[in-house]
Amino acid sequence: VRYLLDKGHDVLGFSRSKEPEDVFLPYKWLDKGQDRFCFEQADLNRDLEKLIGIIEKEKPVYIINFSALGMVAQSWKKPEDWYQTNVVAQVKFHDQLRKLEFIKKYVHVTTPEVYGSTDGWISESFNFNPSTPYAISRAACDLHLKSFIDAYN
Repeated sequence: VRYLLDKGHDVLGFSRSKEPEDVFLPYKWLDKGQDRFCFEQADLNRDLEKLIGIIEKEKPVYIINFSALGMVAQSWKKPEDWYQTNVVAQVKFHDQLRKLEFIKKYVHVTTPEVYGSTDGWISESFNFNPSTPYAISRAACDLHLKSFIDAYN
């Protein structure tokens, strides 16, 4: 956020959680640019229509998606929650985004967890080898998005 604001961009940020205290938000420390950041609380599982409505209103040309349910160890306790958020909700989100012609670029941020345990550096050419429900959910989302790219460009 801070980098984009420093470069003069307007930024719209979404989170399922409330915005934390300013001490945890480096963009709030900026001398200028804070007026170009807008925060919206919305849960991808429950508020998809709200998210898409705001996106349609604001018409961003770039979307960078960091959204996911993380917490690797906890994903073993109730994996269906990770699949719901990291696969099902993302698939619905992607399906809505693909219909919006004003979007020039969509960046999906994933995790090295999709490659499992490896020795040394990894690259995107490595085969997926997820070993936790979290990693499986992220790999499934990544593969789904690849199918969207192949089908819809």
